Amino acid sequence: MKNIIPLVVSVILGLAAVYIVSKLLFEKENTDTEKTISVVVAARDLAAYDELSQGALTYKNIPESAVPKNALRWENVSLAYGQQLPHAVSQDDYILMTDIRIQTTLSDCTRQGEWTVPVTFSDPALVKMLMPDDEIGIISTYVTPSVTVDKNMTVSDGSGVKMTESRETSVLLPCVRVIGIANERGSFREGGSSSGTVFVSLPPQQAMILIAAQRESELYPVLRKRNDSVALSRKDGGVVNADTFAKIRKGLAPAELPEVPNKDHR
Repeated sequence: MKNIIPLVVSVILGLAAVYIVSKLLFEKENTDTEKTISVVVAARDLAAYDELSQGALTYKNIPESAVPKNALRWENVSLAYGQQLPHAVSQDDYILMTDIRIQTTLSDCTRQGEWTVPVTFSDPALVKMLMPDDEIGIISTYVTPSVTVDKNMTVSDGSGVKMTESRETSVLLPCVRVIGIANERGSFREGGSSSGTVFVSLPPQQAMILIAAQRESELYPVLRKRNDSVALSRKDGGVVNADTFAKIRKGLAPAELPEVPNKDHR
């Protein structure tokens, strides 16, 4: 009996070790398959107002899902050279776009092969809360005019022609990155817009569609979680039109106000 107990303990410890090793290997495999991004980090401890140079900065490869908001990517490290930090940064800490006073232009922020387009939204409420590098979806509401003819009425003088309008709402662009925001100071790398206008970077064909959509429809922004890989197809949202509301009301009884209101709600 005394010999069995150590044997059982050894088996349990062995199984536990196998489980831990397999778990670590599985997690490492998941990490290895995820796309990595090179971001700028401090090569050494940096004091406030230190001038950033090639020796002061290096890069770190991290999974795309873990990239901090406003992180400066290694491909754009030249934008930081010659700038001064407003505060100290420890070694291996990320260098963020908001940490340094980089004098950039909209052209610097535009992605390779894309065009920058200003977008003015019908409701600027959300735009006031946006920051550069936020990701948004753009929703469009189209007003489509239509003509109907009453066959029982004469149409020579136009009396038998009736003009109607129908509205349809759908997803125009499911995910775009905000590269700048227009405000009263003319800044495009700060939040706090009062005009409802933001700048986005898009492939040429999508950029032209967005420009045309601003003339033909009302546009509204919706905020997305950064790097969210869900709902990237514009068809997922469907279309909202008169049929949608008819189905919502189907089977519902009309609501009526009582003649005498509830005393608790007077």
